[in-house]
Amino acid sequence: MSTDDASLREQLKSFGFSDKEVDTYTALLAHGEAKASDIAQSAGVSKRYVYNVFSHFEERGLVEMRDHETPTTARAVDPSTVVEQLSDRLSSLEEQLEAIHEPDPDVDRRYEVIKSNSTVRKRIARLIRSADNEVNVSVPASLLPDLAEDLEAAVDRGVFTLVLVNDDGTESVPEAALQGIGDVARVWEHAGPILVCVDRRHGLFSPLEVIVGNASDQQAIGFTEDRLSPLLVGSFLGNYWPLAEEVYVHDPDDLPATYDRFRHAVLAATLHRRRGRELTAEMEVRSANSRDDYQTRRGRVIRVKQKLVRPATNSVPIENSLVVTDGEDHYTVDGPGAITETFEARTVTLDVADDRSESVSEMVARSSKLDE
Repeated sequence: MSTDDASLREQLKSFGFSDKEVDTYTALLAHGEAKASDIAQSAGVSKRYVYNVFSHFEERGLVEMRDHETPTTARAVDPSTVVEQLSDRLSSLEEQLEAIHEPDPDVDRRYEVIKSNSTVRKRIARLIRSADNEVNVSVPASLLPDLAEDLEAAVDRGVFTLVLVNDDGTESVPEAALQGIGDVARVWEHAGPILVCVDRRHGLFSPLEVIVGNASDQQAIGFTEDRLSPLLVGSFLGNYWPLAEEVYVHDPDDLPATYDRFRHAVLAATLHRRRGRELTAEMEVRSANSRDDYQTRRGRVIRVKQKLVRPATNSVPIENSLVVTDGEDHYTVDGPGAITETFEARTVTLDVADDRSESVSEMVARSSKLDE
């Protein structure tokens, strides 16, 4: 390997070598053993600098000084010995760092680079099959047939599932192929990135080229990360979802039903209210932006703000919330991470309101008077 090799230079610099030290050390390696004057000439540095830096190199086990001879020479320690010494030091450093590192045992964060087309396909299918309560996917049309059965199974077991199918240059997806594959399925006429987010923690992000077209040097990233997944879902719902054509909406669950994914409750409330049903909501909530204990609140759903299905009723791009009244007050509720709402909800149980109780319009009117 040339002593001018950029990769070698960068690797030595990563171990703390300066540029001049790299030049001096590689010059010595090229000579094997030499006088300071010869090294100075080869490295383009002063003879005084060579003597100074060789003193440091000797302490680091890189050279052996032969100062009992005249003139004094330096001999490069065999590189295999140097690498072994560095490995021992790194192992010792790892043990010391691990001793003071105390990660949260309840938090699992991992990342993985995936290069293989087949591995990416298998990983997406496995993620969907593993979902307990939420799946958000954006996939090319050519991949949909491989995933349809797993997506249908997710919907059947009550997993909240949003599916965005992107145009990847293949034949258009027939509407029949989208029936039942999600709670909502949309088609975008453009090619978008591949995204899978499951249960607000697990997922995969990939350029389209990893799946479609000729082999490329593009790579997919698989992750288990409770902070990244919500951000990707927010981008998915805020940037891609609104641009796509809505093709299929699944019938809502029979009520009463309990949801531990808030967006699922928002979709169900929207669809039932569009069928003319007045709803009650019993929720485990706490004040937004707090770590208060959860408490149970119950009231009537008087409005839903959402953009999961058309027409959208929200005013903020990623807003999905319920407006609820208990007859004395009305308040807004969102899921975990709520910012502008009154409460964030952990679970929501929706039911059809008792016809004998006060109507929604009466509650709203009375609540409005209280606000005056």
